[in-house]
Amino acid sequence: MLTRYRIEIKYMLLIVFFLGSLVALDRLDAFEGLDGVVNDFMDWMTKLGFIGMFIVAVIGNSSLLIQVPYTVPLLSAALNGASLPTMLFLGLGAGIGAGFGEVISYGIADRILAQNPDLSKSRLYRWVNRQVLEHPRMIPVIVFIWGATVIPDDTVIIPLAMVKYGIRRIAPPLFISKIIHNFIVSFLFYEATGFWARRISSEVKTDLALGILIVFILVIFYQIEKTKAVADSLRIPEEQGALD
Repeated sequence: MLTRYRIEIKYMLLIVFFLGSLVALDRLDAFEGLDGVVNDFMDWMTKLGFIGMFIVAVIGNSSLLIQVPYTVPLLSAALNGASLPTMLFLGLGAGIGAGFGEVISYGIADRILAQNPDLSKSRLYRWVNRQVLEHPRMIPVIVFIWGATVIPDDTVIIPLAMVKYGIRRIAPPLFISKIIHNFIVSFLFYEATGFWARRISSEVKTDLALGILIVFILVIFYQIEKTKAVADSLRIPEEQGALD
């Protein structure tokens, strides 16, 4: 049981360790004078503006299997005191960028899967293709739900790329859902940070920003290691079959 979830346990312990260390160092005033640096960083993230959020979202959503938390700049903008109209405008940029990123990831998946001519013989292919043919009106709804929520988009994008669903059909629900998703995230960030801003000091804001950055980095490393572990587990049976 523990072996199965060793990567998850490892990164949970790392998060606890680093956040615990952050609290301990703060108690020792190790971050004295760092407030200005962190505030300058958050200022820079806020000044990325519409174009910056768009670029970050494109990059964050164009990767397959690795979910990059591209909304961190939105959180930085909220922590820095951005107004609600500004947050929604930045959310629009992030939403449009996320839509483009998902379309790019669909294209990448389509190219990769096209290299396997035997894929059409698999049970998964036949099942997905049957759903697309029998429930054509439900597919855009499913894509929208996946895009508007925190469910990993790759779990619907990759199967649809496998059956050649088509970018023109998948793009509209992806763009609409991603824009709505980022509007909601922007509003929640604005409300949450507005509530806590009246109750925390600038020192706590610095700790919070550093904590978010640590978790952001560890989440990316976790997903990279998890993806590699899954790929290795799939490769081992193939190698054993070749030896047999």
